[in-house]
Amino acid sequence: MQIVNRLLKILLLTMSCLIITACVTEVDGRKGPLQTEKGRKEAIQAYIDLAVGYVREGQTEQAKQPLLDALKLDPSSADANATMAYIFQIEKDPKLAEEYFKKALSAAPDNARILNNYGVFLFQQNRLPEAKQVFLKASQDNFYSGRSMIFENLGFISVQQKDLKAADEYFQRALLLNRDRVGSILALANVHYLQGDYATASRYYNSFVAAVEGRQSPQSLLLGIRLSNALNDRVKAASYASQLEQLYPSSAEYREYKAGRK
Repeated sequence: MQIVNRLLKILLLTMSCLIITACVTEVDGRKGPLQTEKGRKEAIQAYIDLAVGYVREGQTEQAKQPLLDALKLDPSSADANATMAYIFQIEKDPKLAEEYFKKALSAAPDNARILNNYGVFLFQQNRLPEAKQVFLKASQDNFYSGRSMIFENLGFISVQQKDLKAADEYFQRALLLNRDRVGSILALANVHYLQGDYATASRYYNSFVAAVEGRQSPQSLLLGIRLSNALNDRVKAASYASQLEQLYPSSAEYREYKAGRK
């Protein structure tokens, strides 16, 4: 239904023309909808909304054409290029994903949302130093509503780089901006576990479990097992192990747990 509504919006914007590319003539001295800046912006946004709707439904192939239509109207559209980059990222085509990310950032070099998404892409490509620089630039926007997520991402990079002190600071910063970032709470439990501070790790871990109301991921259950073993709490360790086996028997974390028992 959402995609149908977006299609109707596009049709309404272009109803005075038989073909979008033909909307360049004036009728009775009035400009067609795509001749005005306002009309073009509305059409571009409608195309992007349509593409996003397809992406949310897992239809990345269908999502590309609306974006191509948007880019015909404005080849420099940061949002259209960034959305196309995300599609190629999903489709595991890093070359094209990077090409469109760079086009998007060429048009909007300080856009924190696009910078964050590009940073995530670089992180997934294991290009950690580049990703960190991109996230740091994104974090400079004090008014970006997703700023806590950027600091969380910086924390994950620091963990990968084995800089646990910096990771702790970034995750704390994320929680300072948004105390509901459960990923940062769990990450702090992991950081303190890696540092051997099991009491603090346990405090963060218990806060995480309470926040997610017991609905744990395989990653959090594996950490729970390790932390419980470190604290010699065999009952909790066995409970978490049972949950991991029952809920996520095919997970990499369960395989890692089983391998560690041998």
